[in-house]
Amino acid sequence: MSSFFFAQIDGNMAHFDEHEMRHIKVLRYSKNSEIKFTDGKGTLYRGKLTSSSTAEILQKLDFQPPSTTNITIVLSPIRWERTKFAIEKAVELGANQLWFMNMERTTRKKTESKLMKMKFVARDAMKQCGSLYLPEIKDAQYQEFSKDVTKILLDVKASKTFKNLRFSNNVIIAIGPEGGFSEKEDDFFKANGFESVKFGKRILRTETAVVASLTLVNYLLGNF
Repeated sequence: MSSFFFAQIDGNMAHFDEHEMRHIKVLRYSKNSEIKFTDGKGTLYRGKLTSSSTAEILQKLDFQPPSTTNITIVLSPIRWERTKFAIEKAVELGANQLWFMNMERTTRKKTESKLMKMKFVARDAMKQCGSLYLPEIKDAQYQEFSKDVTKILLDVKASKTFKNLRFSNNVIIAIGPEGGFSEKEDDFFKANGFESVKFGKRILRTETAVVASLTLVNYLLGNF
């Protein structure tokens, strides 16, 4: 269990939602207890609980400078337990954004979005690994991507591997469903400047590809 919590900051007060209140209760904090929390934007605070859902800010304890790199994962949703695993590991490995895109071969129905649950998973993973930055999680539609970015499309048929790429400090990695990208999706990403890259001879599951790609990119960028 984390030693700090997540809060919305308003002036000199911190506000906890029901998700955090449950964790606070489990750890037996009560009114007037001192508590540590972050707003997910790099600062760790110390405060005093004024109720089960609020705390008065007493001190800024720490500030983590933002990373010099920015890594976005674009992926197709998969079954919940595996999606949860992918989010947890992506947060631990420093992903800044997780964009979920319903693709033609996505097995999850569009009406079954678990976006709020995904955000809670990311929040708990942030606290567990000691990061003070909460990654952005959103449903992504087809969109134009920034030009000054290293854009990677995972493709088992590609000839290039990660070591063949020249990296900028901004990286986007697109990971498809296990049925692979459709021809339309492949054309879309390549039209937006994505380079097809493979890991090697093995075909990885979506959640494994998240871990492997983040590990390789962080290593090649000198973050490890």
